[in-house]
Amino acid sequence: MLVLLTTLAACSSNEDLVYPEINNKIAPEEIWSASVGNGVEHYDSALRPLIYQDKVFAASRAGLVMAFDRESGKRLWTFDVRNDGTGSLLDGLKFWSSNTARVSGGVSYGYDKLFVGTENGDVLALNPETGELVWRVKVKGEVIARPAAGEGYVLVNTSAGYLFALHPDTGEQRWMHEQESALLSLRGTSEPVVANGGVIFGSGAGKVSVLIADKGILAWDAAIAVPKGATDLSRMVDVDATPIVVDGTIYAIAFNGELVALELRTGRVMWKREYASFRDMTIEGNTIYLVDSVGKIFAIDRRNGLEQWAQLGLHKHFLTGPTVYKDYLAIGDVEGNLFWLDKNSGDFVAQESYSSGFYVQGVSSADELVIQTRDGELSLIRLP
Repeated sequence: MLVLLTTLAACSSNEDLVYPEINNKIAPEEIWSASVGNGVEHYDSALRPLIYQDKVFAASRAGLVMAFDRESGKRLWTFDVRNDGTGSLLDGLKFWSSNTARVSGGVSYGYDKLFVGTENGDVLALNPETGELVWRVKVKGEVIARPAAGEGYVLVNTSAGYLFALHPDTGEQRWMHEQESALLSLRGTSEPVVANGGVIFGSGAGKVSVLIADKGILAWDAAIAVPKGATDLSRMVDVDATPIVVDGTIYAIAFNGELVALELRTGRVMWKREYASFRDMTIEGNTIYLVDSVGKIFAIDRRNGLEQWAQLGLHKHFLTGPTVYKDYLAIGDVEGNLFWLDKNSGDFVAQESYSSGFYVQGVSSADELVIQTRDGELSLIRLP
C-alpha cells in the first residue's frame, strides 16, 4: 500500500489566502496555558488532548504524556514513552533530543486507565492518577488514531490494516481483524467507535465496517466512496474521520466520497449527501457540523441530511475539524488562527491568534474548551 502524506496544507500555503473581516463579538478568556514538550512540530500527528474529571491530559510526538490540574493548569505528572517513565535525569535529557517515540492520535480513557499509541506500533496503558505504566504491548502497523475502550476491550486501528482488541488490564490480544487495504491512501486511520455491542470504523478502501465486539467477526460493511478520477489525489477514498453513532444511526464521511447515514443494525443507507472530508465531524442535538476537504464549513440536519447553513469564508484554508463549545464552533487553521462561529447561523463572531498552527480540533466540556497547537502550547479557554 502506498501511503501519501497529507499535502493539502501545503496546497493551501502555496497561494495567497483571503481572510474574512471579523469583528469580535465575544471575548474568550484563556484561563491557563502550558507547554507539552515540542508538540507535533511539522509532523501530521493528530494529538488531541483529553478532559477527564479534574484533569487535562496531553501528549507530544516525541513521547511526553502529561497530566494537568484542570482548574489551575499545574502539571501533576509527566511520563516519557521513550523510557517507560522510569529513566534517570540523564535519560530525561532525551526530552529535547531528536529521539522521538512518534506518539500519535492523542490520549484516550477507559477502564480507569489512559491509553496512548505510537507510530512505532506501541500501545501503552497508564495510571491516570500517577502516570505510572500499567502495561505496554506491540501491534502490527502504526497507531495513528486514538485507541478506543468499550465492551471489555481496548480497540486499536493501525495503518497496516489491522484492528486489534486488547485486554484492558494486561494488553493481551483477544482478537484481530484484517481489513481490506487501499493501494493509495491518505496518512490517517479512523478511530474505532464502540456502540451497541459493535465496533465501528472506517477504512482506506472507502468502507465503513461493523464488527461484533465479542469475537471480532464482521457483521457488515458498506462502501461510501469508490475511486474515481485521473489523479492519485482524486482516487483516494479514505474514511479517516471517526464515525459517530447516535440513536442507532452511524454518520460517516469519506475523502472524495459522501456524507452517509447508515442504520447500525443492518448497514442500510438512510440518506447520503455530496460532502467530502477527512476531518472529524461533531454532532450536537440534531445537527452535524463538519469542515469539508477544501475548508468549507457546514451544518446539516442529521435526520434527513438537509443543509442548515454553509460558511465559505475560509475556503481553501487548511482547517481543523469543528468543536462545539456552548453556543459556538471553534475551528483552528494552519497559521495559528482560532475562529469562532455562531453554531446556529455559521456567522463569524471572533478570531484569535496563537503561537503556531493547529492540526487537530480542540476538546470541550460544558465549562471549557481545550486546544493544543503544533508547537505544544496547551490552553484552557472559557467564555464568561
